[in-house]
Amino acid sequence: MMQFEREERQFVYTWLSNLLGKELSESQLVQYQQGAFDDFFAFLSEQGFQSQVAVIQQELQRLKTLDFAHLELAADYTQLFLLDGAVSALPYASVYLPEADLESHFAFLEALLVRFQLQINRDKPEPSDHLCVYLELLAQLAEAEDWATYQHFIQDYFLPWLLMFNDKVQRVKISTALYQQVIVLLILLLQAEMKSSL
Repeated sequence: MMQFEREERQFVYTWLSNLLGKELSESQLVQYQQGAFDDFFAFLSEQGFQSQVAVIQQELQRLKTLDFAHLELAADYTQLFLLDGAVSALPYASVYLPEADLESHFAFLEALLVRFQLQINRDKPEPSDHLCVYLELLAQLAEAEDWATYQHFIQDYFLPWLLMFNDKVQRVKISTALYQQVIVLLILLLQAEMKSSL
């Protein structure tokens, strides 16, 4: 049974946001491959995610066999997330949700952004329905220990479109599987949070 502390949740969501918010640099990839995140991966394994963590670590090691691995990874990031919706899995809720649901969805998001003062001077110029905004809101809700809203947000505002997003992510043909596997880990984490008593 997963048992995160408040600070651990914040760290996990910040890590995911940093990893999925922009492509890894060469130095960041080297840090992963040299074990800088091994303790973190061990922590996730202890929380019940051994299989998914093992796949991610295997993918990181496989990247060592590629020439210019960080460029391959950057190209995959672009192919996955940054091209038009015909070929990429765009990381925005509005791409996947029915149009009839968008107004109420955005109203709820905006209320949370105002509550946590995230709509002002945001350091990432992303629309409010970007994947990383949802991760930041989860980190804020964890910090506030507002667990009712936290689980409501996951169940009704994040997972519904994230599952559709993942379906497309897994169908995009790319050279590596790191980002695809991280999205799967994110879904498993959120599904575990829905089963947790917090």
